[in-house]
Amino acid sequence: MKKKILFISLVLLIAISLVAVGRPAPASPAPATIKIGIVTDITGPISALGQTFLWGVRYEVETVNKDGGIYIKEFNKKIPIELIETDHAADIDKAIVQAEYVNKQGVVAVIGTTSFLPGGAAASEKYGLPCLLELSYNKKPFELGYKYMFTKWPRTDDLARTFIAFLNSLPKEQRPTTIAIFEGIEEIGVEMATYCEQEALANGYKVERIKFAMLAPDMSAQILKAKKIGAEAMYGLMFIPTGLLTVKQMQQLDYNPKVALIDLAASNPDIWMGTLGKAGNYFCCFQQFVKGMKWPGADKFVAAFEAANPKQHYYDPASSGYASIQVLVDAITRAGSLDRKKIRDALSTTDMLSITGPLKFRPDGTMKMDYATIVQYQDGVQRIVFPPELKQKPAIYPMPTWKER
Repeated sequence: MKKKILFISLVLLIAISLVAVGRPAPASPAPATIKIGIVTDITGPISALGQTFLWGVRYEVETVNKDGGIYIKEFNKKIPIELIETDHAADIDKAIVQAEYVNKQGVVAVIGTTSFLPGGAAASEKYGLPCLLELSYNKKPFELGYKYMFTKWPRTDDLARTFIAFLNSLPKEQRPTTIAIFEGIEEIGVEMATYCEQEALANGYKVERIKFAMLAPDMSAQILKAKKIGAEAMYGLMFIPTGLLTVKQMQQLDYNPKVALIDLAASNPDIWMGTLGKAGNYFCCFQQFVKGMKWPGADKFVAAFEAANPKQHYYDPASSGYASIQVLVDAITRAGSLDRKKIRDALSTTDMLSITGPLKFRPDGTMKMDYATIVQYQDGVQRIVFPPELKQKPAIYPMPTWKER
């Protein structure tokens, strides 16, 4: 009898043990917030850019949190976003320090701008921290094989391909034949020039690379060289002071290209037109977002931006901040987890429509695109002139000469 009772007891113990083994372990409690790191230009020489970007980030986070946050399947609940905001002040070394800092704060992803490349991105890669890069064109860091780095901004090769395609879209008999590429001696300037030269030569254009310091006090020698070789098109990236100086000296020296694209310097319409007046018309630059775009949510975003910033008309940085949160919310939702590796894998399969347009990533983490967007100043307003499917106005080509204005 005792043996029978002992046998039954053992059977029951084994059965209970098997049930316990088959039952999933209790899930860890859900965190109070989902931490996302922001490393941007809160202070420093381009703080206005970083502050505008940060407005867009905060606005979309507020919108998401009003609805309870991001739904995480692993916890079967919505969890609000908490931003861990830090300042690199356009300093590469500070960006590395801040990348280390946000990693220690337990963020699930980080958004970095401008000088976050390359050091901050390298730190993120070291820790397996998903990283979304904004307000930066650099191509080289994406050739290093990083797996946790993504960007929804065009790269320098995308810009070059776009500019040459824009020239090719002009009537053949009116196209420029020679391009003056204004080449800043810093890394980004060299990248811009190298890819543009490659695209131009492959499409039958003549090219002259004209070097300058990114904060040059005088651009007359470079302008006179472009004028001497008869360059009918000019292309380059310039900081704001240099870009404004270049236009003023082009007018003084009567240099009249048929088309001129000066990126970065011409991006902010408030500074460009506010400083140059009518002389700023007809110049082109790249822009991801301008007023009048018809992507879902774009009109609502513009209305909110204008209400909060009534004297500003530079929507691009704020829209990038807003869209970067859209991208991370989409990826984290699809990951169903706050595990960094799962979020990284979800980012790699992104296929969505943000307020800045359709978004997919290439295997190297760069944004998949046919062309970037070119705008031209017409009557003081940025109008999309390329690509054709987004065009708001036909390009005014050739630019009126200084004497015709």
